[in-house]
Amino acid sequence: MRHRFPVRAVPMPLEDFSALVRETAVLRRQAAGAILAGRPVPPGLAADLGRVRDALDAAIERDERLVLELGDEQLLHLEMDEERAQLENDIVYLEEGREALLKHLAKRHHGFRDAVRRALRELAPPSVNLLVCQAGALFRAPGQRRLTAVQPAWNAVALGRFAAARAKRPVLWSAGPLSGPGLADLCAVPPQEFTLAASMGRQIVDTTGRESAWPLPLAQASLLESINARLAMLLAEPDWRGFAYVGSGLQFRRGETVIARQDGRDSLDEDASLALLEHVHDIVDAVDPERDHFRVEDDGRDVTVSPTAPGGETSWAFSPDEGLRALADSLACDLGQGPHLACCGGPAGLELLEALVAHTRDVRCLFVTDREELGRKARELCPTTTVVAHPDIAAAIFSAAAP
Repeated sequence: MRHRFPVRAVPMPLEDFSALVRETAVLRRQAAGAILAGRPVPPGLAADLGRVRDALDAAIERDERLVLELGDEQLLHLEMDEERAQLENDIVYLEEGREALLKHLAKRHHGFRDAVRRALRELAPPSVNLLVCQAGALFRAPGQRRLTAVQPAWNAVALGRFAAARAKRPVLWSAGPLSGPGLADLCAVPPQEFTLAASMGRQIVDTTGRESAWPLPLAQASLLESINARLAMLLAEPDWRGFAYVGSGLQFRRGETVIARQDGRDSLDEDASLALLEHVHDIVDAVDPERDHFRVEDDGRDVTVSPTAPGGETSWAFSPDEGLRALADSLACDLGQGPHLACCGGPAGLELLEALVAHTRDVRCLFVTDREELGRKARELCPTTTVVAHPDIAAAIFSAAAP
């Protein structure tokens, strides 16, 4: 039965919402870690996830948008359909088991079982050298905000079991930062199971816990730290707090900073969005008045502050190719030696796939997108590509392919 939300809900304080997101991540890590280790799931964990779902429902109005209180009578309305669906998936999985979850997913996603069977035929190798999974494709649905895209427990179990059985070097990849929040905060797989490659390979934590980071010029690193501190102060104000909770949010990546000024659902007032853009320019001008060290780029949704070299040229390419090379050095991995399996999606996934196939054609790809043209481009780059429309289908494929 479809849940009936009140016409007018009681707004949830932003701090309470943030605490629920963090709690969800902790609960999912506990569940996935226990299952992958062959231990019982802590008692009451599914009920705790249900309590989180109920707390969110209490602040969701009939238009199915969550109402957040930012302070000074400022409200933010967020669609939460994907987050609620993933909570339901985990509750079904933990209470009723894998088969019940697959039946549940088949009702939600058209062509679910056919997509899984097709992928199992097309993604055939019994084992792979490098398994690189883009977090934004595997546990962030198209259009979902980054901050609340916490990896579901069942997704983490499926991926962990596949990696343990079939991947020599499993990697979780993200253009976003390692923390703050970042990849380490949003993933639910145990840290000893996967290497984390954040900031597009410029922040790496391997399965032993050893960290490596791309070196930054000292002058630029100091100036970027000052820019980031000013941006953090700005987004702590009630008028601007909401920008950290839509789309890409606020990301202090290694060597560059990204801040969302709008999302795909136009959750924010356009005048406020343009005003934020001006604030970002003002902050960068205050720190780097001649723009000798940084440039500001705006695509209408995200504003990016990136370093430049004298004359305005890029000081170092913030690209998947260089990130993969850094990853290969960290893992002592020959990228030219396949087979490799990439799970990726969106325009960023195309860039990652293009960089990987430049090293070897022995690559298979599970590409996640709801846009036909992106799937077509992925197949052009890598003919052994299977395209699926949602992360749930990708995770179910990993589950079915694991012994």
